[in-house]
Amino acid sequence: MTQPSLIHAIIFDFDDTLIDWSRQIKPYPEIYRFHLENLYTFLSETGHTLPPIETFVQQYQEVVRHAWDEAKIVWAGVNFATVLKTLFRALALDLSQIDIQAAMQAFNWQPVPNVAPFADTHATLQTLKQQGYQLGLITNSMMPMWMRDIELRAYELIDYFDGRLTSGDFGHMKPHPAIYHELLRQLGCRPEQAIFVGDRPANDIAGANDAGMISVLMSPPHVIRDLNGVQPDYTIETLQDLLPILAALEGA
Repeated sequence: MTQPSLIHAIIFDFDDTLIDWSRQIKPYPEIYRFHLENLYTFLSETGHTLPPIETFVQQYQEVVRHAWDEAKIVWAGVNFATVLKTLFRALALDLSQIDIQAAMQAFNWQPVPNVAPFADTHATLQTLKQQGYQLGLITNSMMPMWMRDIELRAYELIDYFDGRLTSGDFGHMKPHPAIYHELLRQLGCRPEQAIFVGDRPANDIAGANDAGMISVLMSPPHVIRDLNGVQPDYTIETLQDLLPILAALEGA
């Protein structure tokens, strides 16, 4: 195995970078409805008095929307456990009688139907590992990494990664440079030795640029986003397009 001399690590975003959402057409509230019903059942069966399920779902959506709106002011990380605690307080539930970890497990997060890795995801990651690169993942997700790991295991992706972070765990979301620097620290890699690949210019690319990394915009045909002045170092339509870019960088 050859150790690369210039680029040591490639760090990826998750959704619409490694996994393809193009065939998923349900709105987010419908995706979450099943899991909220699981949570509702858990709370009911553990002795809590709840409003009708529609009120419960609406209250959850309001709490999540407010949490993200507030977090984006300073690019803080929305934390799922904190969201649930806020929800339970709004419903006048006794937090001392709720096991938050058990509640998150009862939520029963699973891969979203009709979402799957891109056709070249496994092959590209396998090639990168064989070439000696460290691989990382950073996702703007309120869920802890152990919940997103459920998806990574289902997609048989988890073993490729040497480091993984969710913004909910870390406390900052992309584009805040701190979350990039934390994963770089875990990988023992300087910013200029790393590439970040993501599909959102305002989050993934702007943050990687500010952190001093080489930025690659993942732009599959179904994802159309305005750059709004953000300039990636490279743009690709498929993950395998990353390989010749790496070869050119190493050759340079």
